[in-house]
Amino acid sequence: MKTFVLAPLLAALAMFFWGFLYWGVLSLPYQSLGQVQDDSATALALGQLFPKTGAYLLPSPAVGEAKAAELMKRGPIAQVFIVKEGMNPMDAGVLTKGFIHMLVIAAFLTALLRGLAKAFETWRCRVMFCAALGFLVAVCDLGDSIWWHHPWGWSLAVAIYDLLMFTIAGLVIAKFVTPKPAA
Repeated sequence: MKTFVLAPLLAALAMFFWGFLYWGVLSLPYQSLGQVQDDSATALALGQLFPKTGAYLLPSPAVGEAKAAELMKRGPIAQVFIVKEGMNPMDAGVLTKGFIHMLVIAAFLTALLRGLAKAFETWRCRVMFCAALGFLVAVCDLGDSIWWHHPWGWSLAVAIYDLLMFTIAGLVIAKFVTPKPAA
């Protein structure tokens, strides 16, 4: 009980508190952001440029490879995640979903650590360990939809990519990284 309930709960609380310090109190990541001259005018312009809530890549892959290459060379290049509807800052629902997300991550880490002893015995075990790490990263990716309001479809696409990337890497690496026999 202590391992599978208390450990993830305390870990999730620690993660939540760290997030509050990092993003809220210290505001470290925001120091790397650029600033526009007029937030209100920029928001109105974006609202007119982008037809609906969603993710946009500029240049868009839909314009074709040659045109996208030309536009990329010219610039600018952008990823836009836009929410057309307003929302309350620090919405309790977002905080609740964010905490649950952290609890799921902590529970998975707990299970991963519990199974670590057997994780390297066979090639299959080593591949599964890499896939489990990929799953953990994929679950973390979904946090972008909770905290940054990225469209769920985009976050899910990134999560699937990361899961498969770790699994594919594990398929290769597990052939080379093997446990040493006991002396």
